[in-house]
Amino acid sequence: MNTVSRRRFLLTSATVLGSSLVAPSARRAAAAERDLVPRKLPFPPNDEFGNYEPTITSDGNTIYFARFANTGDKRVQGKGSDIFVTHRIRQGGEWPGTAGDWTPPERLPDTVNAADAVDQEPRITPDGKTLYFMSSRPGGLGGSDIWVTHKQPNGEWSPAQNLGPNVNTAGRDHCFMPLGLPGQEDTAQFISARPREASGQPSDDIYVTKMENGAWQPARRYESKVLDSIGFKCRLNTVARDGLILGVVSVHDLGKFHRMVFVHYDPSSKEWKGPIVDVPFNQPSVDGACPMFTVDGDKMIWSAGYDRGPGPVSAAGGTGGVYDLFWIKTSDIVAYYKAKARLVS
Repeated sequence: MNTVSRRRFLLTSATVLGSSLVAPSARRAAAAERDLVPRKLPFPPNDEFGNYEPTITSDGNTIYFARFANTGDKRVQGKGSDIFVTHRIRQGGEWPGTAGDWTPPERLPDTVNAADAVDQEPRITPDGKTLYFMSSRPGGLGGSDIWVTHKQPNGEWSPAQNLGPNVNTAGRDHCFMPLGLPGQEDTAQFISARPREASGQPSDDIYVTKMENGAWQPARRYESKVLDSIGFKCRLNTVARDGLILGVVSVHDLGKFHRMVFVHYDPSSKEWKGPIVDVPFNQPSVDGACPMFTVDGDKMIWSAGYDRGPGPVSAAGGTGGVYDLFWIKTSDIVAYYKAKARLVS
């Protein structure tokens, strides 16, 4: 695993002595840079079949994720991928706990998952009652659309519904996530492959839609020079923490694997800004991206194949490798980015 080393910084006693005179903020940033190492969740919820693109409830005790059929779990219907869930049933200790604290993953019912379809990229709302996800099932407007299901008072999930033409198109629409900017809690963003102009060629861009009167309004392209400069985007996640609005962009490397980069949002100019900083634990040819932040923003959770090695990534046909769930403290990520971007005061 690639980690940032400070060994050269500590080679001489003079340097060690001088480090005691460094300002506390600089020492915290240096520590975060050194210690920014992913932590793996226990088994379960991780297991031999893999967990992909997780989303977590506000209390941190329920995780929804996708699982591919070709990884060997016979519960996945057809040749695509289905959405599963795991619950933390022993909650007395420090999160995420140990083996035995989580239930073995269970497949969501057929009201949510569809046979022979790619059902993945779940996003649970803070109240735990609404689940958005991407699906390639029949009845959509394009190759992949955004669908939604609601948890009923009896705990069952309602039949999934297409979000309709205000959001979905004849192209690929996926990764329906909260915009995450303070004061815009009613706005969602997603990736859509649609032409920017009437007669243009489709391009993968970020679009936003606002919830008004119980309905998602017509989506518009989210314009940002910094975000537009990042090619092959497949997700944007945002968190406000420790005086910074951090953006984590998942990047698809020409269909080979995913990685992540950091940017930040300037509320005074209302613009996304660089520098664009690579996540230090990105690994060549190893998939690791598509994170979600907890509602209070204290942790980031995502799936990756760091301990599995290179393997197939999510594809249009629903195939993919075996991935584990990892997490990290958001404050450590923010401190790392501030140090790299020289934003430490």
